[in-house]
Amino acid sequence: MGSLAVRLWTVLLLLTTAASGQQTPEQSACVSHAGAILTAPLIHCHPLKACDGEAILKPYLALYQQCRINASERANLRDNFLFRLNHWHDDHPFLLETVAKAYEPLKAALESEQDAHRSLRLVPELQRKQLIYSIEAGRLEDAHILHMTLKGQWKPDQIVSAIQDGYHVNPTIMEHLLEFVRAIPVRKERAAYYKAIVPVIRNFKLTLTYVTLLFAGDATGVFDTRKDRDDYISQPLTVFVHMLRWQLANLEFEFHLSLAERFPRYYSLHIEQIFFFAPPHWQKAEKRRLFEIASLFKAKGHRFAAIEQLLKWAHQYAPMRGGKAHLEEILPTLALETEKLRRTVEQTGKSSAELVRLKKLEEKFVSKKDRWNTNTYRTYLHMIKTKGKFGQHRMEMERKG
Repeated sequence: MGSLAVRLWTVLLLLTTAASGQQTPEQSACVSHAGAILTAPLIHCHPLKACDGEAILKPYLALYQQCRINASERANLRDNFLFRLNHWHDDHPFLLETVAKAYEPLKAALESEQDAHRSLRLVPELQRKQLIYSIEAGRLEDAHILHMTLKGQWKPDQIVSAIQDGYHVNPTIMEHLLEFVRAIPVRKERAAYYKAIVPVIRNFKLTLTYVTLLFAGDATGVFDTRKDRDDYISQPLTVFVHMLRWQLANLEFEFHLSLAERFPRYYSLHIEQIFFFAPPHWQKAEKRRLFEIASLFKAKGHRFAAIEQLLKWAHQYAPMRGGKAHLEEILPTLALETEKLRRTVEQTGKSSAELVRLKKLEEKFVSKKDRWNTNTYRTYLHMIKTKGKFGQHRMEMERKG
């Protein structure tokens, strides 16, 4: 029994020795990585033999000390973070000021370039405004230079609309606008302006002002079709002319004389329309006072036309107003106005054309249709010189005025 135990113990020792000889370093290593902070040296442990405690303890203490150092550094970083943050914050204004100073020359150059681009965009708008202001102020030479410079960039309706948007359109501004349009050489462009002007005249209640007379005189020769003339001219002109006729029937001559003096050509263009008398107007008017307007005109052409028109209406309404007696009542005044016109013609050069027109005018005092009336110009002139305008008994009063 004892020998068997000895044999078994011997076998066990041999097996243990063989196993110890075949073990690799990795298998026999007792390694601590200490949180992967430091790598510990390999510690070899042998079976049935205690490991070297000092060899294990020394790396452990080194790792422990390193962890304490790292923890202390982290604490310092954490404690100093707010101080460092404030320090960085205080640095920002200084750094920003430094950047701003460095950027200042570049900023000026950039703004200069932007201003140049902005100016290029503003130039057409400024030119348009200057054109509008020049037209409104009557600086038409400047306006036409700008108009040529713009080269059609602004259409007629846009320019007229800009004037209308000023909310202060009056007859003077419209007079300047019409004068500006009158000088534009392109007929089609003038027509476009006139079409745009019609609503302005209506919206600002200028129909009963001299603007309508100027507009009608300018636009009539520009519109090619009857439809355009009817659409754009007839309505405002009809309203204006009716007002002038009403004034004549009521012996209100001031506006007529003002128009004839300021715009003689335009008044002449429409004088036949103005001196048109419907039966109610002719009946209402005090003819002997009405005929006095002839000598109040300064232009001889207006005086000729007025006498011719008044003489025509006198003959036309004579049969229904009393025939010969009616003519003998009113035509002496017209004969006197003709005599005054003759003296003016003789004092201003005795134009042969005017003398011929005078002779024809005198002949018209005798109507070829009214054979019952044998009175001539001389007859009527003699009547007023001997009996006066309102009868012989009032001649003294007439002379005293």
